[in-house]
Amino acid sequence: MQKKLILQVISSPVCGGAEVLVRELGQRIKLDGFDSEVVYFNKFSHLNIKLHSNESSLLTGDRNPLTIFRLRKFIKARLKTYQKIIIHVHLTYPLFYTPIAVLFLKNVTLLFTEHNTSNKRRSIPCFKYIEHFFYSRYKKICCISKGVELSLEKWLSKKLHSRLVVVNNGAKLYTPKERCGFAKPKIISIGTLTKKKNFKTSIKAISFIKDEIESYTIVGEGAERGVLEKLIKENGLEKKVYLPGRSDQIERRLHEADIQLIPSLWEGFGLVAVEGMSTGIFIIASEVDGLKEVLGQDNPAVKLVKEIETPEKWAFEIKQSIDFVRNNIKWIAAAAQKQSEKYSIENMIKEYTELYRSI
Repeated sequence: MQKKLILQVISSPVCGGAEVLVRELGQRIKLDGFDSEVVYFNKFSHLNIKLHSNESSLLTGDRNPLTIFRLRKFIKARLKTYQKIIIHVHLTYPLFYTPIAVLFLKNVTLLFTEHNTSNKRRSIPCFKYIEHFFYSRYKKICCISKGVELSLEKWLSKKLHSRLVVVNNGAKLYTPKERCGFAKPKIISIGTLTKKKNFKTSIKAISFIKDEIESYTIVGEGAERGVLEKLIKENGLEKKVYLPGRSDQIERRLHEADIQLIPSLWEGFGLVAVEGMSTGIFIIASEVDGLKEVLGQDNPAVKLVKEIETPEKWAFEIKQSIDFVRNNIKWIAAAAQKQSEKYSIENMIKEYTELYRSI
């Protein structure tokens, strides 16, 4: 009997949480009668990323329309080997390009995972109708949290609501860290340097309480680096706020910190939140859909901030939390680790496996 294929499609093997999870799916999905592959639009060769044996790159870049033709050629070649292909699509350009690439191809089923509660496209009214057409090409639309599902229900017509299914994201759970007391806390944020992550607000907040903390490190890279560097200099924070760039030592950096800030304007899930909680760290985060669901609104290891674009509010909450963290380290660690266990990669793999099997 000919085998079938589960093919993950995404723009790149690196950049953010979705990319990390797709690589995990590609390597860890084990389903009888199915092979597993991943195809990327862009290899990001300048970062020296080594692809696995079942990973391929179209080498076009995510915005290049040529990608559509290369993707179609790639899928047609696989159809010569496989009886059926389940194509699991992630992020913006794959969402639009993949349905076009498979037009008139038989034995192909499309799934899409929505990774965000919001995006810039939803501020453009006409996009509602354009996106309805593309979303309608997918048999199932997976939402990485309940918050993502609720936001899509508002955006998409009721005709598509029956296709929505929640499959909670999973995250790599790190080793718990037995933290000691501190005089002044080391604070950390992890994420791409983009407007969505709202690091301008957290840096301004630190400027109000710079004498209360030892350091604030933002691990990640992105288009806003220049803006953030300028802001750091303007506020005289060169010896307090650090931008070390992208790192593959996230566990070590979380272990070295005392408090984690997640000031995002929106989040579909919040992988870094789960990673942080697994180490037992206290988290101060934006009270936004998706993120607050994952962190747990009654979790004593978490402080949620409502006024997410107000630096003074963040400064107040950080300052108020310092003594609480200092005096309740063990209690915080136990609560954080317990919450993180709900969102393991193993649970996510199991849910996706059941979804693939049902199709």
